[in-house]
Amino acid sequence: MQQQPKKDAKLLSMITKFLFTIALIISTLGLLMGQPFEEKNDPLKHSTLTNKTFVDKINGHPITFYLNHKDILPAAKQFYKGEYALYDDEETFGILDGILTDNNETRPFYIFIYEQAMKITDGALAEYMTGICRRYFVKYPCEFLANKNDKTLKLDIEKWTRFIGFDIYNLESFKNVTLNINKEIKKTCPTYLKDWDKVKILIEKNLEKK
Repeated sequence: MQQQPKKDAKLLSMITKFLFTIALIISTLGLLMGQPFEEKNDPLKHSTLTNKTFVDKINGHPITFYLNHKDILPAAKQFYKGEYALYDDEETFGILDGILTDNNETRPFYIFIYEQAMKITDGALAEYMTGICRRYFVKYPCEFLANKNDKTLKLDIEKWTRFIGFDIYNLESFKNVTLNINKEIKKTCPTYLKDWDKVKILIEKNLEKK
């Protein structure tokens, strides 16, 4: 009769360990599958700040290539799927900064979701995006011009040039920026010189006039 308490204690210990293991598995699966984000990023509460555009392919790769890619932020994948609402926070900034990555494989995906973000943002977040636009254009001018007519990306050139012009701000800065870009385009992608001339006009229209 004295053995029963020991058996009960052993059984309780086994049950506790089992439940702990189950909880650990559930927790791990949650991390792998993407746990719900904070209230400010809740797609149900902030549906106007979620992605509404979906495609089968980007840059010749099926969309699953990017959604399974280890070097793409989980939040970026969630935003694409409409499961993440943008907000003026570090996680959203990380998604937007993706277009500046040196990773040629993942950058097309980030450009696509950046374009979608442009459609739905305003205020402080849109202002942050103007700086990213300029930095991307200065870093990858030939890529930007090549993407201008991409049928999947469908870049809103009017809006991109408006954002770039807003961040460049004035004519003096514009001259300095375009001087370096002119050199890069003539050296690397001279076939886009005519496209560049058109883009320059659009950017200049959006400079501060004072």
